[in-house]
Amino acid sequence: MTLSHLPSRFQHETHYPRRCRVLRRFEIIALIVGLASTVILHGLLKITTIVHWELGATIVLAMVYFTLSLLIRYVWNRSRKEFLRQHLIYLFFSGLWLLTCSAILIVHDLLPVNSPARLDLILGVSEFCVILRGLYESIILIRRVSSRGWNPALIVVASFLVLIFVGTGLLMFPSARVQDESDTATESAPFLVALFTSTSASCVTGLIVVPTGSYWSRTGQTIIMLLFQIGGLGILTFGAFFAAAFGRTMQIRESVTFSEMLESHQRGDVRRLLLAILGITIFTELMGAVFLSGLWSELPWKERLFHSLFHSISGYCNAGFSLMDDNLLNMGHHWQVWAVMPALIIIGGLGFAVNYNFLLYGITHFSNFSVRKPLFNLPTQKVRLTISSRLVFLTTLFLLAGGTLGLYFLESIHAQEEVSAWESLNSAWFQSVTFRTAGFNTVDLGEYQPQSKLFAVLLMFIGASPGSTGGGVKTVVIALALLSVWSLLKGRDRVEIMGRTIPATLIHRSLTIISLGILVLMSSTLLVILFENKEEAFLDHLFETTSAFATVGVSTGITADLTTPSHWVIIATMFIGRVGPLTALIALTNRGPSYRYQYPEESVNLG
Repeated sequence: MTLSHLPSRFQHETHYPRRCRVLRRFEIIALIVGLASTVILHGLLKITTIVHWELGATIVLAMVYFTLSLLIRYVWNRSRKEFLRQHLIYLFFSGLWLLTCSAILIVHDLLPVNSPARLDLILGVSEFCVILRGLYESIILIRRVSSRGWNPALIVVASFLVLIFVGTGLLMFPSARVQDESDTATESAPFLVALFTSTSASCVTGLIVVPTGSYWSRTGQTIIMLLFQIGGLGILTFGAFFAAAFGRTMQIRESVTFSEMLESHQRGDVRRLLLAILGITIFTELMGAVFLSGLWSELPWKERLFHSLFHSISGYCNAGFSLMDDNLLNMGHHWQVWAVMPALIIIGGLGFAVNYNFLLYGITHFSNFSVRKPLFNLPTQKVRLTISSRLVFLTTLFLLAGGTLGLYFLESIHAQEEVSAWESLNSAWFQSVTFRTAGFNTVDLGEYQPQSKLFAVLLMFIGASPGSTGGGVKTVVIALALLSVWSLLKGRDRVEIMGRTIPATLIHRSLTIISLGILVLMSSTLLVILFENKEEAFLDHLFETTSAFATVGVSTGITADLTTPSHWVIIATMFIGRVGPLTALIALTNRGPSYRYQYPEESVNLG
């Protein structure tokens, strides 16, 4: 970009625009080098003893360059007050680094004898600041991409691909895998294992080919936790920016655009939604971790804290990952398992828009309007529950109750062992919740009755609700399809519910999504059956592919035993199951050209 192409306001901000642009570009290079050095430093375990000081020096020098570049551009700037206002976040990063490093140099002698050396502490602070800056620059990059008018479906797909491959690279470092302490050599996870795990975590599925608790180290488990946190929440949060940026030009409506799902067109609603997503997520996950902590009371407090937080995030994001090698097998009698975990799964599966609508409904109906402060610019009038929220709530309630009773009775038929009614009902309740995209299990699903497995396939295919952390074709889609059938049986030409008429376009989109879902599911099942060539395992293969497509993560125990081609099919199915419904909705909501003519109608024979 030449100077003549720069906006006039940027040309007059500094005395040396070209030099400032060069400094800024070198900042990006320094950031990439610093992040790579941080990853390598912590990823190579014993190998880092050879290049420890070189990598550490690179990270510290990156922070030095950031600070000097900021100072130089400040000196060259014409309006220094405006520069400070625009670069406040960068000033925070450099100021935090300078103040912390100065404090380390001054007060280090007052620290306990066993404290890390000064250089190690400075290196740790530098790594922390580099990572923070990297996260901030990533957010800026995403917002710039979204403002350029690119296809939002392409951005969503690309974001997941980047997340998957970054996760794969991180999981392939030796530090991500448990190492043999008696062996001086380090061993990395195979590429396919890392790719499968990263895809499963990023797509919040939960299918695994190696045990999460015993195969991956604490570093690897943390990477997996971050992947399903970002995959379940972050991409959807970015989706709010996409909706705000593309809502009018790309005509992303109803189910895709966040503001349309909230049935509000005010600009502040998207901001309030983002605050609600952040607040609900943090509060729910922290409270879940507190309640789950008693499940591992025998562990040291650090291990107990990590286990609680890991499983709370996994439950809320409907990821299904567990640090126990046998998941939650034989733990269903604990109240944390049959009460807390389902609560996390259900809240995460309802969808952010529904949770937000219920939150506003509760605040505006049950709070005192005369004393409420406008801190979050809350609406001053009472908010009603939308048709979408009521439809999600009633459908979810019906599926939970019907799934529990269905599994209870189906498992009671031809039962091999005598089990108490309470234990059977408890097991049916938990599996009814988790089959709709959560991925946990308290019983051996490989021992399930064939009729129960087939019933579970139906629950998995339906999945969670729109705009949630779960997968499947979504509850609202199934509800609209059933309402459409009911209207046809009653001889009506439109779908009506709760005093409202559902637009015909939504009915058509629902039927299209179901058809595409069946097509993908049958194709992936066909490929797995073809590659495995085991006639007796047909139902297990259908169960596995449905679990992958609906991003559920439950398995009958055959995942690790599948052949390599089948693993690739499962990877592709998990990815399609996660990004497919959103991209399909975007494609369906893009209006084609308007035609001024219409062909004459002619009936065809249907039966």
